[in-house]
Amino acid sequence: MSIKSITIGFLCCILLAVLSGCSWLTDFYIQNLTDSKKIIKINYTYPISKAMDNEPGSIGFNYEHGILSPRAFYKIKNPKSLEKIEVRDSSIALELYPNSTTKIYKSHNGSWRYRIKSVEIDGTIFYPEKLKDKSRYISNHYVYKIN
Repeated sequence: MSIKSITIGFLCCILLAVLSGCSWLTDFYIQNLTDSKKIIKINYTYPISKAMDNEPGSIGFNYEHGILSPRAFYKIKNPKSLEKIEVRDSSIALELYPNSTTKIYKSHNGSWRYRIKSVEIDGTIFYPEKLKDKSRYISNHYVYKIN
């Protein structure tokens, strides 16, 4: 083996180790653009009631009045928290305020798509792939708009 091939192999191992530890925020937001409240039901792939106790930062359902970008939402120091209408083992029902932005899930590397089973809005069920397709991708975050 030559020194060059050993050096390239060593550098590849270092690069792989560095990149395997990288992750980025990919939060999921819903913006209610209507002038009326909307009730949504979120079904999860795991027991959300237990996770709310263990991961309160990921599942806070923070919101703000107004249609905000993810960057503007992130800058808010103390966002308001939505009250849960109904909490079951693997689902939560929430009431979204008119003309508001709500952070539905705080995740890394798009993991919200694997942890949310479906979202029901006005009787229509959206699965993660459809939510992803209908959402705007803004600075690594997904924003679904209710019109």
